[in-house]
Amino acid sequence: MEHLKDFASEFSKPFAICFDLLGKSNISIYNESKFRGKLRILALVVFYVTFYFSLVVSFKKVFTGELGFYELANLLPIFIVATQGAMKGIVIVSNLSKAKTVIDDLGTMWRSNGLTKTQLMKKGVMLKRLNFCNAVFYWMNITGTWQYILVPLFETVFRNFVLGQDKLLFPFICSLPYEATKNWMVYLVTYFWESYSMLHLIYMYLGVEFLMITLCSHLATEFELLREEMLHAKPILEDTAYTTYKDNIGTVISYSDEEQNDSIDYFEEDSTINIIRADEDGPRIQEVIRRHQKLIMLSQLLDDIFNRMIFFNLLFATITICFFGFVAKIARDPPEMANNFVGVVASMIPIFNLCYYAELLSGASAGVADSAYHNLWYNGDRQYQKIIIFIIVRSQQPCCLTSMRYAQVTLNTFTTVLSTTWSYFSLAISVYET
Repeated sequence: MEHLKDFASEFSKPFAICFDLLGKSNISIYNESKFRGKLRILALVVFYVTFYFSLVVSFKKVFTGELGFYELANLLPIFIVATQGAMKGIVIVSNLSKAKTVIDDLGTMWRSNGLTKTQLMKKGVMLKRLNFCNAVFYWMNITGTWQYILVPLFETVFRNFVLGQDKLLFPFICSLPYEATKNWMVYLVTYFWESYSMLHLIYMYLGVEFLMITLCSHLATEFELLREEMLHAKPILEDTAYTTYKDNIGTVISYSDEEQNDSIDYFEEDSTINIIRADEDGPRIQEVIRRHQKLIMLSQLLDDIFNRMIFFNLLFATITICFFGFVAKIARDPPEMANNFVGVVASMIPIFNLCYYAELLSGASAGVADSAYHNLWYNGDRQYQKIIIFIIVRSQQPCCLTSMRYAQVTLNTFTTVLSTTWSYFSLAISVYET
């Protein structure tokens, strides 16, 4: 966190979890890997590739009939989670410079002083909500992950040393080129290999999720502060040199040819006319416009980083939740039922957080239009009123996270995911019963 020490602590604190999780997978947004770090990356890649290959071989056995439908139901969600973890790691590594830009620019814009009581209250509520959600999300997923990994080991110890049953259990269905249950030494080494590989894939999975959610929340917070500034920007005429608005508003709105010519004429510099600025009790409208433009750019950059990842999140979420729930229902013993029930909850939380914070960002950015409408624009001259119109028009296109830049992510998306999951779950139960 040394690289964020120049920013406000309230801004930096929520990043601690995601940087810690990514660091455990040897992914750093700021620090370049040293020789020792590169060796660790190589070791992790070997673990990931061998583990993933063993899952693929197990899938092949399902299609050849060596493994049944029950084994497929256990294998599929683990395979998907491992795939998502690897894909998210690739996404963040390939977009490190963009992620750094968003974090640094947001940190530079972040303000702790000079805010009104309403702004301080809104910012405090958003930060408390983010820190609470991050804490709940973190502990539920980490606890669930360790439970899923360690329960088979504890059950093995109980069966062998208490019940006297000679049975060795593993957390995942992996196909190996040797007899993993040959003796306790081979068993424990294999168990460690499976656990270590999957654990670090989950660290990547969660670390990228936390990073996306934190950035989305901070952007929504900045939009909420901007709404208050837009609301209280009070127009006053002043004879002075005209400051151009063309770069601040004109370039981010689409017009017809006639409208565009009119807007360009309006934004051209002219020192002979009056301009509008905020009075002493409110922010300058120029500053509000510049902040608005900057936030729009950062929102688009955030979506550019994560839109493909969001698509695969939503695509695989229904299958993962469905099969975790399916195995929980048909589980052969209570530990397996508990493990898969935790898997259901752990799979739903990231999707809910994604949809919830995407909804917050969309609502906060669209709310700038309401604040502009309730601004005292009618006290300004024709030029000021045109500026307000441009702000309203642009804000009616909310900044949002999307799935492959096509479908906007909102809380309705979460409802759709649950509905589809239930359909798949019902189908899986019907197939199993027949």
